[in-house]
Amino acid sequence: MSGKAQLDELTLVEAAAAIRAGELSPVELTERILERIATTEPSLQAYALVDEEGARAAAAAAERAVRRGDTLGSLHGVPLGVKDLFDTDGLRTTYGSPRYAKHVPERDATAVARLRAAGAVILGKHTTHEFAWGGRTDSAFYGPTHNPHRQGHIAGGSSGGSGASVAAGSCLGAIGTDTAGSVRIPGALSGCVGFKPSRGRISLAGVMPLSSTLDHVGALARTVADAAVIADAIAGPDPADARTLRLVDPLAPGDVGTARVAVLGGWATEVLHPGVRYALDGAARTLADAGLDVETVDLPGEAAMPHAVLTRILFEAGLLHRSAFEAEPASFGADLTELLALPCPAPAELASTEAAIARFSAQLLGLLERYDTLLLPTVPCPAPRLGQRSIAFPGVAEEVEIEDVLTRLTSPFNATGLPAVSVPAGFVDGLPVAVQAVGRPYGDPTALGVAALLEGRSA
Repeated sequence: MSGKAQLDELTLVEAAAAIRAGELSPVELTERILERIATTEPSLQAYALVDEEGARAAAAAAERAVRRGDTLGSLHGVPLGVKDLFDTDGLRTTYGSPRYAKHVPERDATAVARLRAAGAVILGKHTTHEFAWGGRTDSAFYGPTHNPHRQGHIAGGSSGGSGASVAAGSCLGAIGTDTAGSVRIPGALSGCVGFKPSRGRISLAGVMPLSSTLDHVGALARTVADAAVIADAIAGPDPADARTLRLVDPLAPGDVGTARVAVLGGWATEVLHPGVRYALDGAARTLADAGLDVETVDLPGEAAMPHAVLTRILFEAGLLHRSAFEAEPASFGADLTELLALPCPAPAELASTEAAIARFSAQLLGLLERYDTLLLPTVPCPAPRLGQRSIAFPGVAEEVEIEDVLTRLTSPFNATGLPAVSVPAGFVDGLPVAVQAVGRPYGDPTALGVAALLEGRSA
């Protein structure tokens, strides 16, 4: 296979198949991706570090393995990026913070080690908001990551570098973390797939925590099948992380047959850009046309929910970082300085927060006793501008703070641990929007299968 245009159009699944068949050189593919990085990075800023030497060495080794006829992993020779929240052996890992500007781990996070074991070529580290604590990826260390569709707009976060890079073609996929939506938000705003598997599917060992009760590892890629291959390669029990589970079903799109789908109205659509509502309606029609049983269900309101998960993060992340901040505040960026200067949530506030999360989670789980999948928007609006602090919505009396907007429709599924797949659903004023399919507990294959039916709506 040759020609830059052909290489640029390949999905991860297609590239991996061509490499296994001896039709595509891992070296040729990696060189083309490195060219894309050189072209896009001046305006995108999706990479914190590009490991050209390491990527070329891994690609050459992958090519030799193909020639020898070795058994090849599912990601053999495929160039991928890693969010700069995962430890990488011998490769600088800053967690997006000036505090860790010179930090070089001595071992890989489990997820990174499993990428390498599957044959992936690691291109480098993707940008993240400092300590993953923010939905914008405007890092105190790297500066802002821009939306690949419009300079000056956010790519989403905190896995913003990963989403921007996938959408710009400067990697074929990436791993990220998702605590309140940090894989799905950049997937939605940058225009690619973001997959957060069920809690316990993928090890968090070697990943800088943000909120231990909410953190998940996920995958970003061009297609649902691509994201599933990445997630499946790194899934499974890990002695280094007692939270991981032994689940036998692979992470792959399943046969959805005549699955019942609840399109969430009510609370889920109270704060919504009209263009996103149009995209949601179109996605629902697509599933109905595919033979699925689709029904709109009003979700009762939960006024405290927009802040509840963020309050839990403030408490748990504060426990992790506050003592270091108080000892050396100059080593933290402006966003973390602002957050860590906030008082620790009082016991009464935490109790109210947890009650709101419990009520809302019970509603969602109750719906999933009657429906196989939930369908709702991923983010209520297209990508805001860099530096924007709040957003106005039709019918909403006051502007909504940006972090509440970005995480409003994603964070409940971190609290419940449910699988969720964000898939592109079109464009509004030239910027991508998305919907997400949410499955039952450990019902990842069904969520992936429904999401796969929705692909193509972004055209």
